[in-house]
Amino acid sequence: MLENILQFPVDILAAAWGILLDSSVYILFGILIAGLVKVILTPGTVAAHLGRGRYSSVIKAAFFGVPLPL
Repeated sequence: MLENILQFPVDILAAAWGILLDSSVYILFGILIAGLVKVILTPGTVAAHLGRGRYSSVIKAAFFGVPLPL
């Protein structure tokens, strides 16, 4: 009984570590892309494209946001 109680947190930590290892490539790739975007695009460029207009800004933001969940 006590062995099962102590094994449960260990199983949770092992599963979390496995998920972290599986997703680490994607996390590092996302950090790399975010760094490149930060260097290449200035805040003025982003504001010029996404800060004006009612509909065009929403369409552009949605278009750039579509790949995020993938």
